[in-house]
Amino acid sequence: MCRYSNNTETPKDKTFQKIMEQLDGFMEHLPSEEDKHLFSKMVSGCYDKHYEAIKSMEGHDPGLITPLIMALIVDQQSMVDRLQVNNC
Repeated sequence: MCRYSNNTETPKDKTFQKIMEQLDGFMEHLPSEEDKHLFSKMVSGCYDKHYEAIKSMEGHDPGLITPLIMALIVDQQSMVDRLQVNNC
């Protein structure tokens, strides 16, 4: 989240901040700083990749998490599929 912590926020940055604020409780309970960093990096990468789909729900603050989770699932399944193809 540190890359969004400057004072020159754009609407995209504010959307990301809202998402990260909603995920703070979850992140606080991750067992290690490494896990927290990995989760934050994963969310950030997914947000950047699927910005338009996630942004479409910005008017519904609680709804920001749903499109993010769906985007994470799509990314994870894509990674699993690539790994399966490479192992066959």
